[in-house]
Amino acid sequence: MDAQQEFPVKGHSLEAARILGSATLARSFAGGPVILARLSPMDYHHVHYFDDGRTGEHHRAAGRLWTVNWHALLNKPDILFRNERHINILDTANFGRMGFVEIGALSVGRIVQVHGVDAPYTRGQEKSVFRFGGSAIAVFGESGRWRPTADLLENTAKGIETLLRLGEPAASRE
Repeated sequence: MDAQQEFPVKGHSLEAARILGSATLARSFAGGPVILARLSPMDYHHVHYFDDGRTGEHHRAAGRLWTVNWHALLNKPDILFRNERHINILDTANFGRMGFVEIGALSVGRIVQVHGVDAPYTRGQEKSVFRFGGSAIAVFGESGRWRPTADLLENTAKGIETLLRLGEPAASRE
């Protein structure tokens, strides 16, 4: 990730510092990989840990919940920074330090953390659940620790979203 790079989320470009809520955090992931996952109302909205580890920093960026449809984004481009976000820095066993941001939306209502942030976690363990609707997750990694799978990289270069199902690989260690 380039420090000035913007990321398309729900049809709008966002800066890492605004997604993570801190320019310092964004700098710590400069040069590293990023995965953005968009969830539609028909998707499975439970979030599972992808590795063993512990949660370091964590905070909630509370905000009013706005719809994230295209019409709303055209009229209010900063919606995704106003919506509720849970920002976690995960220290993982195999992928290093990662920024993990859950972004809510109007029809989601809320993000429920089902795993205590002070407890260690294991791969596959449920982390959180979005209550009904659309939502997004942004994952930032350290440079040289992991990379998205080839199909994600190829499709992203073509501007194509890739459908992933629970348990399918999205990244591998470098």
